[in-house]
Amino acid sequence: MDLMGLPGPQEAEPRRHHYVPRCWLTGFTENGEKDGRLWVTDFSRQKQWPSTPDNAGHIRDFYRLSDPAPDPVVVEKFFSLLEDRVAPLLKSIDRERRQPDTDELDALLHFMAYQWVRVPRFRPFALEILDRITRERLAKELQSRETWLAALKQAGMDPDAPGAEYEGMKRFFESREWNITAETDWYMQRAFKDAEGVLDRLRERYWGISFTDQGRLIASDNPVVLEGDKGQMVGFKNAEFVLYPVSRHAFLSGTLERMKRPVENFKYFASLNTMMLLGADAQVYSHVSDFSWLDENREHQTDWRLFSKGRF
Repeated sequence: MDLMGLPGPQEAEPRRHHYVPRCWLTGFTENGEKDGRLWVTDFSRQKQWPSTPDNAGHIRDFYRLSDPAPDPVVVEKFFSLLEDRVAPLLKSIDRERRQPDTDELDALLHFMAYQWVRVPRFRPFALEILDRITRERLAKELQSRETWLAALKQAGMDPDAPGAEYEGMKRFFESREWNITAETDWYMQRAFKDAEGVLDRLRERYWGISFTDQGRLIASDNPVVLEGDKGQMVGFKNAEFVLYPVSRHAFLSGTLERMKRPVENFKYFASLNTMMLLGADAQVYSHVSDFSWLDENREHQTDWRLFSKGRF
């Protein structure tokens, strides 16, 4: 049979969507390879198990867009291409223990910006902002019948349409028996928009990189950590530190002003691991099961079961 000209088998649609990039997790394995062992510590389930970068940090169809999108997995494909480009850089910095040059640093910041918006924690964060803005706007529009009619007119809506009546809408709003929900498509639109703003803020900072030959650093499912004053809303604009582990041997920190290099001793790297634990959503990843961290009294610990965010 002549098969010339017939379409070949279609490539299987990716279903395992990694919100923690495999190329990044590779740097936290015991051997720095994609098939290396990686310990997953899940605080939400109070469990720990050995895994690999391919089998960790993924959710089925997490970035899949709703039909009839021309390509429902275009977001997952974008992240795969981004990872392919940065993977050699991550491995080079990890193995050579060297400073990134200007272009390489910018590539890392670009990668970090997208890591911030692609994790599960970003979605409730984005939805909370949308919910607050929506409630504030509706409260203003429903101050009076006149302000409500003006809002409907501006939106191009018929004031006589079902559900548009002022008294009914005001009662519904004040009942608080409603919530904002969103589809994956909205989250992805918001993520790509926010990533550009995050990148701009990251570029404004002074960056330093620390190295540990012992490779004691850990990663988390919320890898970009913001540190600022207690009791203050901390964002990329005002955070005192933006912290990011490049691999188990390298750690990036960004500050608003130039600062002296920290004393890079055992306790320093253990304290960075504590920051990863505090910033994690549910999981951390390490090349050993008994990774180092500092408790609330700055005492060294290796038992993850003793960690509790509430104590800090």
